Amino acid sequence: MSTYRFSEQKAVSLRHRIAEDIRRAIIEGKLKPGDRLLEVEMSKQMGVSRGPIREALRVLEQEGLIHSQPFKETVVAEFSTEEVVNVLIPIRLTVETYAMRKALPTFGEEDFAFLSQCLDSMRANGEAGDVVGLVESDLAFHEYIVVKSNVPNLMNIWSSIFTRIRLHFYMQDQNFEDISTVWAQHQPLLDTMRTGDVERACHELSRHIFDTNLLSLGLPVPPTTILRR
Repeated sequence: MSTYRFSEQKAVSLRHRIAEDIRRAIIEGKLKPGDRLLEVEMSKQMGVSRGPIREALRVLEQEGLIHSQPFKETVVAEFSTEEVVNVLIPIRLTVETYAMRKALPTFGEEDFAFLSQCLDSMRANGEAGDVVGLVESDLAFHEYIVVKSNVPNLMNIWSSIFTRIRLHFYMQDQNFEDISTVWAQHQPLLDTMRTGDVERACHELSRHIFDTNLLSLGLPVPPTTILRR
């Protein structure tokens, strides 16, 4: 098992508290892909029985953060480039561009002010080297557009992939040489949204998603014509 140690848990801890502790350790890179999760060792470190730990691991398996098989070890899941390119990016493009088409026509100055605050927070966290704060502000920017679309089924899809997106954002930001500039990648998108041109905003959103994901992975960005939807 990794050298990372879990915090001791009180006996009254619920499975969601244990799941959150493990989830954050994975997201923040304290537990690496392929690291084994041993119930006995975790039980000793947390000071709880194996029952709630086992239940927490089931939750995390449903989220795709860990893999376990009967009578075999439980390990932190791999998050491959192939999955990002062929699964996560296409899902994000579908969900977020559809949300943009629904949400942008309803936007007022208060909405743009909120997104501007997200960028300010990203800039401050980036300059401070706070990856956790940077990722949360980045997620807040994108999630706001999805929520404002007011399409319940779309929000359900977003919620189902939210943890994977968060994990990818952490991994992605760790690949940037200077995270203080991450906020600036969102500025052209916000500027385009302010024009009220839905199609231009969708195109800029597609470009933003491709650029930030593929470039962080060291992959070539497709020609602009491919991004037009």
